[in-house]
Amino acid sequence: MKAWENKKILILNDIAMNKAKDRVRIFHSFEEAKETEIQDIIKQSPVDRLRHTVELILRVHQVSREDLKNRTATGKIKIIAAG
Repeated sequence: MKAWENKKILILNDIAMNKAKDRVRIFHSFEEAKETEIQDIIKQSPVDRLRHTVELILRVHQVSREDLKNRTATGKIKIIAAG
């Protein structure tokens, strides 16, 4: 166990990469983890990255795809002032 105490360990969960199965990877440095994350993103197709972005936006705003389908278009733009 002492050998592990001195190493930086980072555990990544591949849920963000839209994998069917969760995997846990253990890296010995943050640089190694970041490089692997970058390579995983590069391997994704642009369509998959867009799909992931849309899913993240829907989750952040707590809107489902069904909610979007049930919306009616009003043809108007509502501007909300900040503050």
